[in-house]
Amino acid sequence: MMPLRRVLFFSPPTIPSFSSSPISLLFSTLSSSSSDSPAAEAAAATKHIDLTPEELTRIGLLIPRLCSSDQLPTAIRLVDASFLANPPLESLSLRILIDRLTSEPDMTQSMALLTRLKHNKFALYSLRPITTLLISSYFKKRRPKEAFKVFNWMSRSDSPCAPQAAAHALLVHGFCRNGFLLEALKVLRAMVAADMAPKADLRSRIYRALLREARIGEAKELDAALRCVGDGGDGFGKVIDLLDRMIGNWVE
Repeated sequence: MMPLRRVLFFSPPTIPSFSSSPISLLFSTLSSSSSDSPAAEAAAATKHIDLTPEELTRIGLLIPRLCSSDQLPTAIRLVDASFLANPPLESLSLRILIDRLTSEPDMTQSMALLTRLKHNKFALYSLRPITTLLISSYFKKRRPKEAFKVFNWMSRSDSPCAPQAAAHALLVHGFCRNGFLLEALKVLRAMVAADMAPKADLRSRIYRALLREARIGEAKELDAALRCVGDGGDGFGKVIDLLDRMIGNWVE
């Protein structure tokens, strides 16, 4: 059997097998057929695994090599399985994986990652920071439509990580920077509908974005309504009605 430390120096990298260490339990979750559904694999992976810092480091080193050799499905399954050990997120080279996923021509692998983690009870704590990384990376690559699809996934009724204020703000700022004002208004509407008041910098971003579109009246009306909400008022309903009207009447 090939030790993991040897695998790190072979190309293309392969997932090793083990017989007598805790890491063998982790990699056994990868030995099933790749056609297994995430839900089926999650049902089989019910036992927490204790890994040493050295073992976690080895896994963290393997993930970038899988990404660079275009083995994204394997890298995703390895990350998924690694959460059986409750690892610190920074140990899994997630930024490298996310950068690679968001460079793909479509969102197949990004959605595969989210779906797997959704069905892994040990990985639920990771979904919020991972969705944040995905959104940020898509905006960085000037792919706001993909960022909006991540937001829609988070907003589904069966999502375990409904967007919080920070995610809403990240999306609104990103859409405004990229000239997708309608999408920014839709996210703002969802934020207010969840009884989250936008902070001053977010109100200012929306106001300036509307002015750039020569929507002066709407900018002033929305800003005034948002200020009432931000000052602790009960104007959430008024803002929602206003945003519904703006979105419904939107013409590019």
